[in-house]
Amino acid sequence: MFNGRFNKFFDCEMALVKGDGKEMRKMIELSIKSLMFVTILWGCSGNPAERHNSESSEFLDCPDTPNCVSSLAKNPKYRVEPLKLKNDPKTSWDMVKKTVEVLPRTKIVSADNSDIHAECKSLIFRFVDDLTLHLIPSNGIVHIRSVSRIGYSDLGVNRLRVENLRKKLQQNDIIE
Repeated sequence: MFNGRFNKFFDCEMALVKGDGKEMRKMIELSIKSLMFVTILWGCSGNPAERHNSESSEFLDCPDTPNCVSSLAKNPKYRVEPLKLKNDPKTSWDMVKKTVEVLPRTKIVSADNSDIHAECKSLIFRFVDDLTLHLIPSNGIVHIRSVSRIGYSDLGVNRLRVENLRKKLQQNDIIE
């Protein structure tokens, strides 16, 4: 029994010495594929954003990494303009919710009279980003934030998401 296992190992070693690396190549390919699979699973396991206090604008700020945009970002690199509702905030807010609901790969997790929190999944790897909107009813301003849960850079995906939402809301005559 030992001789059989030893011979199999010895045959692999001899194949490497002879230059026939098929067995070694298969082992390397399997190792790389396994590592990629584990990395993808780990990457998809980001934690949901913490529930924020709608009285505090601190939640809508961005971390100091290029994977976030916000209308309340302290760093101008990550800042986007807030949305300004055209009509009655209550009626317009319902239309904003409906517009967010139909964004591709987006699911509203929670919504009330002044806050919307949605999860947006990337097309290929299904990474989850958080989209947060906060309405100030007194002036019809909607602060917005889109942030990746994991990774250092988002390659501009969050800014593109916010600008696409802005465009849809303008086309539907909801915001200025």
